[in-house]
Amino acid sequence: MNVYRSEAGRRALQDWCRAELDRALPTARRRTLPTCLGPTHLTTVGSGPGVVLLPGTNFGAATSTPLISALSRSFQVTAVDTPGQPGLSSGQRPIDDLVTQHQHWFTQVLRGISANSGPLLLVGESLGAVAALCGDPTPEVRGLVLVAPAGLIEARVDLVTLRATLPWLLRPTPRRAARLLATMAAGAPIADHDRLVEWMAMVPNHARSSLAPAPLPNVTIAAWQHTPCRVVVGEHDRFFPPPRLAGVARSTLHATTRVVPDAGHLVAHTAPEAVVEAAAELHGVSKDSS
Repeated sequence: MNVYRSEAGRRALQDWCRAELDRALPTARRRTLPTCLGPTHLTTVGSGPGVVLLPGTNFGAATSTPLISALSRSFQVTAVDTPGQPGLSSGQRPIDDLVTQHQHWFTQVLRGISANSGPLLLVGESLGAVAALCGDPTPEVRGLVLVAPAGLIEARVDLVTLRATLPWLLRPTPRRAARLLATMAAGAPIADHDRLVEWMAMVPNHARSSLAPAPLPNVTIAAWQHTPCRVVVGEHDRFFPPPRLAGVARSTLHATTRVVPDAGHLVAHTAPEAVVEAAAELHGVSKDSS
């Protein structure tokens, strides 16, 4: 299924992404990698140990620039626009056997990145955590940082979230986009707030938003048990409540969970420093054990 409602809509969203990357990350290296899920856009900036960032639903490199900039002070960051999400990769969204398709796709992406970067840390936000966990735990991956991750537990959608989401989907406006973002962030200040509002006001007009993914099969998650992992989640995450998430992360991945005070589901956009700290900690653990 094509994520875009029209060719004009695809151009509008992709033009916005290119302009935002030009503005916020003018020195970034941008390229497109051929993969089994179609052309996959990579944005690379910084120097140092390699980090691969997989953004969440409806987000990509252009809507993650504060986090990319924060990570790039210590790492060489490659942000991946996931195929089937609005952004600069293929607009074709896979609908069958998602685990296997994302496994093949992510293997190709990692090969394309690690050839130039050596061992990598993976940072997966929400839907991006699912894409990361679908991959194979190979020697190219030295650790996982899962941020408000989908795939471990069923997403909870309460009435407060529905009241913000449905009007935004039916008739998106900047005001409704701002209300949705504030609900997802649990009121925490969002880095680059105005540009995210602009983006989220455009997305439903031009693209079909995907639903929250179901939890991954246990065998898929268990394959990562021996890879160092940290989970970062907001104290007030409405989709993935920290007590439930932390318990499953501990039992399935042997992962420790950091709960960020006063943050919600958009913790990567309200507290990017927490993600950087988790990546730095994991890099130290992986370096000591190598």
